[in-house]
Amino acid sequence: MARMWMGIAGAGVVAAVAAGAFLVGAAWEDSLPPVTESARPPAESVYPQTRAEAVEAWTAELKKAGEELPENWEVLTTEEIKGRYVSQRVANAPKAEDIDPGMARRVGD
Repeated sequence: MARMWMGIAGAGVVAAVAAGAFLVGAAWEDSLPPVTESARPPAESVYPQTRAEAVEAWTAELKKAGEELPENWEVLTTEEIKGRYVSQRVANAPKAEDIDPGMARRVGD
């Protein structure tokens, strides 16, 4: 009978140690700063990477707007061309009213 109580007591000690370890581990995790993960970059960029790609994309966006490359565009740096491409792409983007009439909110509504 004494052996049975010793076994039960031993199991109780093991359970208490395990519970204590769990609580210490939980408290330790709470004291750590939160970890953030950045989004994985896409396999391919949706924006042009080379000068030739940037000129081609910019030209296509200008044609959508009924425009042509400006004079002396050749002197622009690749980064300037990319910037102008993005600006033209934003300018060509559809407006809310074109996508869904009545979607645009008026001030005060």
